Amino acid sequence: MGLKSDGTVIAAGNSDRGQCDVSDWMDIVAVSVGYDHIVGLKADGTVVAAGGSSSGQCSVSDWADIKLPEGR
Repeated sequence: MGLKSDGTVIAAGNSDRGQCDVSDWMDIVAVSVGYDHIVGLKADGTVVAAGGSSSGQCSVSDWADIKLPEGR
């Protein structure tokens, strides 16, 4: 997985749970990768996720006003 300077994300590898389905992600400022999922923080403070969510790790549709910690 990689975060490009234009705010898009690229991913490669096993995508049996859709964890590499990030081609339509835009305006991403940070990403985090788990075992079978990926989460992205958008510039507007909302969050997107793709992949397995057996423990709710992709249940982020109502997350808003999220920001990176100071100094990051």
